[in-house]
Amino acid sequence: MNRLYWYIFGFLLLSLNNAVAQDKVQTTEQIIADIFEQYSAETDEVIDFESFYDDLHELSVSPINLNNSTKEDLDKLLFLSDTQVESILYYIYRYGPINTIYELQLIEGLDMTDIRNMLSFVYVGYRATASQKIYKADLFKYGKHEVLYRLDRDIETKTGYISNISTSGDYKGSAFYNSLKYHYRFKDRISAGLTLEKDAGEQLLDTSHVGYDFYSFHVQLNDFGKFKTIVLGDFKANFGLGLVMSSGFGMGKSSYVLNVIPHNTGLKKFSSTNESEYFRGAGATLKFGKFDFSTFYSNRMIDGDTLSGSFKSFYKAGLHRTDAEIAKKNTINQQLAGVNMTFTHSKFQVGFTLVHTFLDQCLESEVTNYNQFYFRGNRQTTAGLNYRFRLSKLNFFGESAYTNNHGFATVNGVSFSPVSQVSLVGMMRYFSKEYDTFFANTLSEGSRINNETGYYLGAEIRPYKKWKIAAYADSYRFPWLKFGVDAPSLGQDYLLQIDYAARRDLSMFWRFKFEEKQITESALSKAIQVLIPNKKGSLRYQLIYSFGNFSFKNVLEGNFVQKNYMNYNYGVSAFQDVSYTFRSIPLKLDFRYQFFDAADYDNRFYTYEKDVLYAFAIPMYYGVGSRYYLNLKYDLNKNITFWFKFAQTVYADNRETIGSGNEEIQGNRKSDVKFLFRYEF
Repeated sequence: MNRLYWYIFGFLLLSLNNAVAQDKVQTTEQIIADIFEQYSAETDEVIDFESFYDDLHELSVSPINLNNSTKEDLDKLLFLSDTQVESILYYIYRYGPINTIYELQLIEGLDMTDIRNMLSFVYVGYRATASQKIYKADLFKYGKHEVLYRLDRDIETKTGYISNISTSGDYKGSAFYNSLKYHYRFKDRISAGLTLEKDAGEQLLDTSHVGYDFYSFHVQLNDFGKFKTIVLGDFKANFGLGLVMSSGFGMGKSSYVLNVIPHNTGLKKFSSTNESEYFRGAGATLKFGKFDFSTFYSNRMIDGDTLSGSFKSFYKAGLHRTDAEIAKKNTINQQLAGVNMTFTHSKFQVGFTLVHTFLDQCLESEVTNYNQFYFRGNRQTTAGLNYRFRLSKLNFFGESAYTNNHGFATVNGVSFSPVSQVSLVGMMRYFSKEYDTFFANTLSEGSRINNETGYYLGAEIRPYKKWKIAAYADSYRFPWLKFGVDAPSLGQDYLLQIDYAARRDLSMFWRFKFEEKQITESALSKAIQVLIPNKKGSLRYQLIYSFGNFSFKNVLEGNFVQKNYMNYNYGVSAFQDVSYTFRSIPLKLDFRYQFFDAADYDNRFYTYEKDVLYAFAIPMYYGVGSRYYLNLKYDLNKNITFWFKFAQTVYADNRETIGSGNEEIQGNRKSDVKFLFRYEF
């Protein structure tokens, strides 16, 4: 531990001594990664980075014309809040077309960080009157093709690959992860693609199996006559505030404290390797004046532990490596049909969503005290009404939904910017214990959208130039029991982040988060189980700066946990990132070295790290050890690019194995390599 503290002291000295920088423009790839890190830093849930990256990457290829933009267009910029979107639209409505991108500095609620993020995804042009006609020759001449081939492997051998040792069955395939993707784009009008994937441990070429484990395809057409959008194959659907239908990226609590409303609503293609969060079928959105009418249908096989015409739970891991996992593959047929009708006016919007789901087998989970109100059966219908309207500087929003088993949920809020330096948002939520629908995804504390009431307040303040203060407070209550909590319980969490952007190439922030939840006391001798507070807090400092072709990122983070009124347990982590772009050769490298000391599992750290294109890595650390990685990107020419990554975690807490079950590794080191090839033409 003492050695780690000396490292942190030297780490901070190095940071301050090197914080002399010159102007450096970030790449679009890095901007997207930074935005994703802000969203993922405060959650333990896995966010689909492929879809997140693909959505923003498409905007960089076909950017938004600000002078011809709608609220729906600007909602695609996931880092902008609802208040900021409304401010941009109001500015254009009042003062007319924007003449230069520098004019964005005059819009209330936008700081230089927001504007720099926007530059990769927007432009200022003449207002278009209608969609241009597409000619067959243009599809071949101006269409863009992309082919991606990825190969990963853990270096150490896991128990699952050693015959007759595993207690849960050997892995049937090789230790290589492999995926192949093809994507075609024509401006922002046509998108088509094919995705093939084999996870590590799954079969690819074998006597009993030939081919990839997962196949996905999609076609999306935009602005064809009355059709606003047409999707075929695999797609996502997002409507309202996510109480009825949200199959894509949902808004959760993050340092983007004002972003509590789901963005990027409607029908959209699915091109990720995520094997559960998508639909397979067709959908279309038609536009009739101020009305949008969407309808969609999906029919696909999903995984589950079926037995005698019923199943206890869905299997969403997407891994089919052992006999037991293979037996769960494609055992349930899921069909759903849905409609959405939305009316949009200059000052208000109202929408209605209806979704009916049918399973060919009954979901019959084992009844316990906490889950007795969960959905059971094979048919479910959910309907919801959502609204937004503007009254002076107030933006009101909300959605209420109802299920056929008498479950009710509602979310309502208001955002407000009294002066240009201050933006506020408040939101309340109520999910009855009977409300348990398949595709809900909105701001909440629990992983399921049910059995919860809460009040959220968020604020962004810009007291001085280059400074920003962001904070939220969320108080919530679970009226019924939860898993591991044997009585109705309470909780609250708070976040405070202070950002300082000294220059375009020098920025830093301080982030503090505190959370307190009630848990069941673990003492078995108690005749009546009582609830006790579980407290957890973290403090993070981050400094980013550049010097010539070098870019640096320094992070120091500590946390504490108190359970059962016992002593506090502490964890600390620090890392140094160094990126270098060569001038003489088209090569870029990223290197990280990280220490961590989190002896208790509750003090674990989740740290985002750079990866090969379209991949993401948020490793979890606990114990004592270090991690380093080297990430290389090489542009062979304008069409061909290679990525390579090597990463290794070394534990220094005398452990002899890492992981458990089939994932167990002998020794104290875990290493992995990744390779990606991209061909664009």
